[in-house]
Amino acid sequence: MTPAAAEGRPVAVAVVTSGPGVLVGRRRDGVPMWTFPGGKIEPGESPEGSAVRETLEETGLRVRATGIIGSRVHPVTGVRIVYVAAELAGEAEGQIRLAVSDFGAGDSSELTEVRWVSLAEADGLTGGAIYEPVRDHLRRAR
Repeated sequence: MTPAAAEGRPVAVAVVTSGPGVLVGRRRDGVPMWTFPGGKIEPGESPEGSAVRETLEETGLRVRATGIIGSRVHPVTGVRIVYVAAELAGEAEGQIRLAVSDFGAGDSSELTEVRWVSLAEADGLTGGAIYEPVRDHLRRAR
C-alpha cells in the first residue's frame, strides 16, 4: 500500500487540455511511469485547489480548474484519486512550449519530463489505464 493510501489522503490530478493535447508527465519513481500532474490533497484544500497547486509545483504552468471529472480508488495503488479538468490560465497560454521543450525538472521534482500528447499517445504511455470518464472528457475536449 502506498503512503497516501495508508494516510487515507486522496490525490487530485489535473487533466490539463490545450491546443497541443493533454499534459502528461514521466514520474521520477516510475510508479506509474506516466501520469497527469497531481498529488495529495492537503487538509482544508479542495481537489480543484490541489490540482492547480500541484500542476504549478510540478510543471511551472499556471492552470485553472474547470470542474471535477470523477473519482475512483485506483485499482493498482489503492489510492482514491479525484480527476480535475483544467486548462491553461491566461498568462500560461504563451508557455505551452515550456512543457514540451524547456522543462527543467530539478532533483526534488517528482517529474523528470512533461509532454503535450494526443489521447492515443496518452493511452499508450499509460498502458491503456486511463479512467474511462477521463477518456470521455479528453474525447470531448479535442
